[in-house]
Amino acid sequence: MEESDSGVKYLIGRSAGKSAVIAAFVATHVATMAGLWFGGVRLPQFNFNMLNGWLVLGLTADPVQTFVIGGILHYTSGIIWGVVFALIVHPALGRFIKPLAALTPTNNYIKGVLWGLVLWVISSAFWMPLLIDPLFGGGVVGPFLTKFGLNGVQALFANLLWHSIYGVNLGLLFSPTPAATRGSWRAASGVGVR
Repeated sequence: MEESDSGVKYLIGRSAGKSAVIAAFVATHVATMAGLWFGGVRLPQFNFNMLNGWLVLGLTADPVQTFVIGGILHYTSGIIWGVVFALIVHPALGRFIKPLAALTPTNNYIKGVLWGLVLWVISSAFWMPLLIDPLFGGGVVGPFLTKFGLNGVQALFANLLWHSIYGVNLGLLFSPTPAATRGSWRAASGVGVR
């Protein structure tokens, strides 16, 4: 952990911004890899790199180019949502939900989970029906993936799982805590002191 000038230390980096970007990149990557493995547990594979590439280049574009362009867009989006979480949502949750006010690893984790759930709702209610549905000809997705029939339940669960993985990792990695003082338990207990 590195201590910042503001009396807060971060698991990664010395500032909220730097910590947010790195944590969001790692959280996006972990969730992206998990989404690619969903097929192994009989869930729909979530390949957001290809999906974003298809949105920009169309369904008939070169697969490698589609994956790379889509990956750049997907990771950029994941980082932007992570920075929004770290700089706006994380502090706001502490102000509006008093039990989450303390900067503890547990509260940071809970805030990340809540943010993952919010992103799941945004993805399922708006992003997929408005962007993905027209890509496949319309009338295929529906809000909260309702037009997939039984596959819609699996896709909705996979989308929830994907965003939960992102939120958990973001909450755990973007983990501001109060900076230790001279009177901290570590100094008082002799832990790490020689």
